[in-house]
Amino acid sequence: MNILGMLAAGPKAFRGEGVNHENERFVGVLKVEALENGRAVMLSYSAKLENGTVVHSESTLLGTGSDGKLCLWPVMSELPVVLPHTEVMNKSEPGKQTLAVFGSGARDDSAIFREEITIEYSEEGSLVYGHAWGLPGGTFEDRSSCRMVPSGA
Repeated sequence: MNILGMLAAGPKAFRGEGVNHENERFVGVLKVEALENGRAVMLSYSAKLENGTVVHSESTLLGTGSDGKLCLWPVMSELPVVLPHTEVMNKSEPGKQTLAVFGSGARDDSAIFREEITIEYSEEGSLVYGHAWGLPGGTFEDRSSCRMVPSGA
């Protein structure tokens, strides 16, 4: 089962802790809403510092594009536009984990903003949501990651 199927069939809320690109610890909350019998999911993600400051929020549609590949369409608090992120890598280890990486722009193209969003779902129920990016003229690096477990919220 791919990451879309796992998310559509799995828990609908996750909560955990992460670290952002400024080395700040945050609490991450992810809500999953299956759409049209699991053909797509809406992911609502936020990251808050201990003092309650929201340092990141996004609403992201995950579905299958016309080319048959999975694609993310994230609307993020930091970006003025929606950049489609096509699946660039996936890996599944039955009984262990399912991982998918979605990219917008080539990692090595330092002339543009580029980003990858990684979703890793482990069979024991935890989920890692990570962002790697590079600004124009800058290096491409892992910037933020949050490990979450199912929650009742």
